[in-house]
Amino acid sequence: MIGDESTYLSEEISPYLAYRLCGEQMEGAVWTLNEGHKALALFLSQQSAEAYIKATGLGSNWKVYCPARIDLMEILKQSTYAGIFLAVLDPDHKEAKRLFDLREVLKTMDKE
Repeated sequence: MIGDESTYLSEEISPYLAYRLCGEQMEGAVWTLNEGHKALALFLSQQSAEAYIKATGLGSNWKVYCPARIDLMEILKQSTYAGIFLAVLDPDHKEAKRLFDLREVLKTMDKE
């Protein structure tokens, strides 16, 4: 579901990210949609992020982080600059709870 969900992401949750450091860059975990598009993986809890890391075999160098709002905005912006325009909430191997358009989320967050 894409659309009004951007309000849900920006106002109602403080998502967790699964990430690793690659040199001086942070790489967030991504989830691949059936169509092949990549989406930034976001999680409602540290436990769900850790379960995703384990279930997907990402490795011990992956960590979990709950960014402050300003940091979250920067991460979302950097994701769009890298060509990732979607985010998913609590993904697993088969599905995710929600799908978000990052550009819409950023527009909503900028207005707040």
